[in-house]
Amino acid sequence: MKKYLLLSGMLLVCVFAYAQREQAEYLEAKRLFNNAQYSSAKAAFGALSQSEVFGRHASFYFGLCAFQQEDFAVAKDMWRQVLIQFPTWDQKPEVLFWLAYANFMTGDFSRALEYSTQLTSETLNTEDEERMIATFISSLDLAEVDSLFSEYPDSKPLAEVLVKKLNAATYSERDIQRIDELVTEWGFDINTIAEYELPLVRKEVYNIAVVMPFLYESLQNTSLITQNSLVMDMYQGMLMAAEDLTKRGEPVNIFPYDTKRKASATKKILENKGFENTDLIIGPLYPEPNALVDQYSVANKINKFNPISSNSDVVGENPFSFLMRPSYETMAVKCAEFAIAENKNPYAMIFYEQSVRDSVFAAIYKQQLEEAGFEVVLFREITKDNSRQLLDTLWAQYDQYLTQEEADSIQEIRGRFVKSRRIRRDEMDRMSRNPDFVLPISYDDDQNRIVYYEKLFRIAPDSIGHILAATRSNLFANNLISAVETRGDSIRLYGYGDWLDFTMLSFNQLDRLGVALSDPDYKDRNSFYYRDFQERFIAKYKTRPSVNHLRGYELVYFAGHMMHQYGKYFQTDLRSGVYRKGRIFEGFRYGVANDNQVVPMVRFKDSKLEVVNREMYED
Repeated sequence: MKKYLLLSGMLLVCVFAYAQREQAEYLEAKRLFNNAQYSSAKAAFGALSQSEVFGRHASFYFGLCAFQQEDFAVAKDMWRQVLIQFPTWDQKPEVLFWLAYANFMTGDFSRALEYSTQLTSETLNTEDEERMIATFISSLDLAEVDSLFSEYPDSKPLAEVLVKKLNAATYSERDIQRIDELVTEWGFDINTIAEYELPLVRKEVYNIAVVMPFLYESLQNTSLITQNSLVMDMYQGMLMAAEDLTKRGEPVNIFPYDTKRKASATKKILENKGFENTDLIIGPLYPEPNALVDQYSVANKINKFNPISSNSDVVGENPFSFLMRPSYETMAVKCAEFAIAENKNPYAMIFYEQSVRDSVFAAIYKQQLEEAGFEVVLFREITKDNSRQLLDTLWAQYDQYLTQEEADSIQEIRGRFVKSRRIRRDEMDRMSRNPDFVLPISYDDDQNRIVYYEKLFRIAPDSIGHILAATRSNLFANNLISAVETRGDSIRLYGYGDWLDFTMLSFNQLDRLGVALSDPDYKDRNSFYYRDFQERFIAKYKTRPSVNHLRGYELVYFAGHMMHQYGKYFQTDLRSGVYRKGRIFEGFRYGVANDNQVVPMVRFKDSKLEVVNREMYED
């Protein structure tokens, strides 16, 4: 017994001595590492890699030594082995960090994200992943970031980089829908996504510069006055808005500046000493002045609004530039969303006119439909030369021959009409030449040979769910409406609000067919604010207000009120995406976009024009 106790004691002494020796070797290896003697330290750590006590630590530091020597392949391979051999090690997050960092360093971003997302999952903290992604991924182009996000869609830091990349694109090329989806999914504050910080600036009175081609010197030229009525109408509406804002304790100053449609005149305006006190710019309307004002807007962080354009190019790359109206792209998306929501029949036709805006509208509309699982069976440009041929595809008919028995049966069906006539000579010749052509011959009361037939459309009734007509042509719109009415089936038709101004158009037809129109300029003529504005305007100017009077009024009233509510940089509130009802028009909603996202779809019902998609933009 004493013998065994003695042997056990000697064994313990040996184990203890061996452990002390390993500890001494480990401490020496760490001393070499801390002194940046990486070759010697690596050899020492390598000798300890199989130790039961120090093996995992030694292997980890072996990898660090290789990393410091820029032998990244060896470092990564060693750390991967550590993860495999010690999957529950309490220092696993540190191994994951260095694996992620090493792969980012060597440009293997896909593998790097694999480890960085594991690190976040282990620590429940995104800080390390955010730093690495900001350092290495932010410099990649949009396509590369998008590709990586498709592999790692659960990485919030990567999603934020993607949103920033998407948001940095030129406005006409910006994927607003996708930005909005990512912002909503991840709860991002779009104001923090932007590359600029906006202070809270509040004032008692805000200064609005109206930078437009007033053409003061040409007031004696009646032709120019007529051409310039658009600007003068808007300006009068703006002045009335300023009066109304003052009455409610939210005063604004309106300062008109005449660009004369020239870059040189616009340059002088921007150099004007008093212009630096501007809080909001409305205009300009023409490209060259707009380019100069854009530069000034960005450099001085001054918001600008265009009151009439729907061209997203007007926004360009200026984050301070906004459209009062929805862009053509937005109108197409919202029109498509409405059509998708109300059509169970997934088949559609799209006709578009030969212009950039109409072809873009049609292309975006088509894309939205197809992403929703619809099928566009016909997508055609419509011109004067081919309009007849295209419309014939809708109402083209053929004779379906019937036997006497078939004719008798069909005539009992409500809505079906059987006709009869004598057999034509060409039909007799065809029967004699072609034995496969069989004509069901019947006889009338006088024993004359006749044929029963039914007129059928080549495109079967109810086979097409709806048609989009992206055209501003009075003639094309009327012909298409007539073609749809001739069919008499359930096909729906969508078009532009511009159609309401067509002289040839019959509102009764629009009512009967249930035609829906995208109309950003819709206003409820029975509303209190519209009737009040019209009465006061007529009393003051002795004429009825035009749509541009209303646009000028609406923009200044909205912008002035928003500045008094949220400060000079009221876009911090616009980014929330809250819907704000307009005084005259339907309202405003922006979210991540710089163009108004409110697109009323209108339809006649019992001869009254109504908005039929409010639930899609109201909160």
